Amino acid sequence: MRVNRRHFAAGLATLVLGAPCARAADGEGGAVSLTYDDGLPSHLDVAAPALERRGLHGTFYVTWDNIVDRVRDWEKMPARGHELGAHTMHHPCNIGPLGPEPFADKEFRPLEAWLDKVAGAARPHDFAYPCDVTDLGPGSANIERARYEALLKRLGMISARNSEGPPNPATWVRRHPYRLQALAVGYDAQPLDVFNYLQRARHERRWAILVFHQVGAGPESDGAVTAAQHEALLDMVLAAGLAVRTVGEQMRRLTSG
Repeated sequence: MRVNRRHFAAGLATLVLGAPCARAADGEGGAVSLTYDDGLPSHLDVAAPALERRGLHGTFYVTWDNIVDRVRDWEKMPARGHELGAHTMHHPCNIGPLGPEPFADKEFRPLEAWLDKVAGAARPHDFAYPCDVTDLGPGSANIERARYEALLKRLGMISARNSEGPPNPATWVRRHPYRLQALAVGYDAQPLDVFNYLQRARHERRWAILVFHQVGAGPESDGAVTAAQHEALLDMVLAAGLAVRTVGEQMRRLTSG
């Protein structure tokens, strides 16, 4: 469902203006991660500068096909404090016919080698499922998901994120690191949904993960938010009483020891 941008902006302004300014430095009231899918030019030109103006860092899940034309710019992102994660080489959505090893050779290993080169082999090895698809190979949904998760573990991934579900309790993260739940901004999520999602994370001391796609100027599409909406959403995050961390940082906090 495409969100009406005028209604989205009006609701967002009301919520941000009325939100309490109570950012938690140490996350006693929960945490939030700001994630960006696909490796789009607007992430370099619009999203990252908006984050940096607020002293924030994001997790950018990159697809090689999208970043190759500006790969030098993407190589600088870790030095700017941002985290790079994998979103496959070509963003395949139909993976049912594929086997795990050919899939890994085509979609994971080349991108992982590049990520290790630019961010270091000790970086957090995070992943976001393209199209939220987890049906790798034949079988029932549970078998397909288990096959995918086993592959991710073999590849050294520490976590994998989809784009739906409530904020993550710590017990869920430890038990299901390849099933991190998130809220995709700009799809069915209205401003009140985002506000309530963040407040639930704070009150229940959970980990919220927001997902962005196109930010700012670009083709009208599901999932797009304007630059102004993105700025207002970042201000909402800062006012929510949550510690803002990258996915890798929060995974370390919840799974260490």
